[in-house]
Amino acid sequence: MIKLAVFDWNGVLIADAKACFEADNQVLRKFNGKIVSFKTWKKTIIIPAVDFYVMHGANKKRLTANRSKYAMIFHKFYEKRVSKVRTRKGVKNILKWLKHKKINCIILSNHTLDGINLQLERLGISQYIYTVLANSAKDTSLIKRNKKEKLKEFLRKYKYKRQEVMIIGDSPEEVEIGRALNLKTIAITNGYYSTNRLRKSKPDYLVYSLRELIKIA
Repeated sequence: MIKLAVFDWNGVLIADAKACFEADNQVLRKFNGKIVSFKTWKKTIIIPAVDFYVMHGANKKRLTANRSKYAMIFHKFYEKRVSKVRTRKGVKNILKWLKHKKINCIILSNHTLDGINLQLERLGISQYIYTVLANSAKDTSLIKRNKKEKLKEFLRKYKYKRQEVMIIGDSPEEVEIGRALNLKTIAITNGYYSTNRLRKSKPDYLVYSLRELIKIA
């Protein structure tokens, strides 16, 4: 029986793929990379973000030496753009359903804690989220992944059994985390990553709508 739903934030609860794509191109432009199409972005986006930028021509040494500048460029553009973005279709309904079923919901994200909390309030869904596990610094996701460690510590602290937890994301990273921690893995399409990349990661479930969680939970 599922007692905890772990949601990625970007592209899963908030429909911000285009906003992040445009912000990434701003960074590529500033660091002499090659501007990419949305299709190429979905095929190549990856965390740590520095690997994505280097893949498209940006200089790694310059990026890592100017982490604060990169963060400022990305977040200044992204936060302005995302202030007008809505949730994915069906988000509020599925969060209400999970709450009714007494399934706790948390967010596990590479994004910033402040940025997520601001949008949760704006979108009127903060009451459905037990806690947010995210980054305090704006430049963290540029150079490393740390989501697995955050989630592992949370599960240990609150004594969740692994079979009681499902993780929902739009990238292979959530599938990898779920597999490493023996959780039920759900990959959702039409977020940041292409469907082909999600399928190759071999999640337990590949879904096209958050409503499909009702059949899984």
